[in-house]
Amino acid sequence: MALSVEITTAETLRHIVARSRGRRPLYADLGRRSAAAKQLAESCHRHRLKCLVWCVTDRRLHVVLRGVPASITLATHELIGSRLRHGHWLSTIVNRDVYLLEVVRHVLLGPVRAGLCRQAVEWPFSSARESLGLRPAPAWMDLVALYDLLGARDGNGVSRLRRFMENG
Repeated sequence: MALSVEITTAETLRHIVARSRGRRPLYADLGRRSAAAKQLAESCHRHRLKCLVWCVTDRRLHVVLRGVPASITLATHELIGSRLRHGHWLSTIVNRDVYLLEVVRHVLLGPVRAGLCRQAVEWPFSSARESLGLRPAPAWMDLVALYDLLGARDGNGVSRLRRFMENG
């Protein structure tokens, strides 16, 4: 029986999560969190990926990426690589529907729910400020795909996302 390997070039959305086990830090200090954010930007640029949302805390990394599956895998290995000695990571396919909005809310509200800040926009190691329209998004981010789920392209995507986040 022959083994069939299919390499797809169709774009997908993936939610990548890396978690440390117990209280061991994944990104222990501000410098390592900043370096992780910079590496995310570089990986997205190098592998031609678009990031919808991201967040880095001391024990977790959350990223939602759009692109070719092989490129997402390469970027994931670059981001996590050897850092994850005590923990695990997973990559989940996300459909462009209400579930994507729930994943976005989960990613951006993670630091709030962990007690690290009071509002998502206060956390400096996430895309909350860009997603909620407080800062221009860099070229490697794709917020249009996110805003399109919330209604027509009438320029009100940011306010709709704010309301959605507040109701979470």
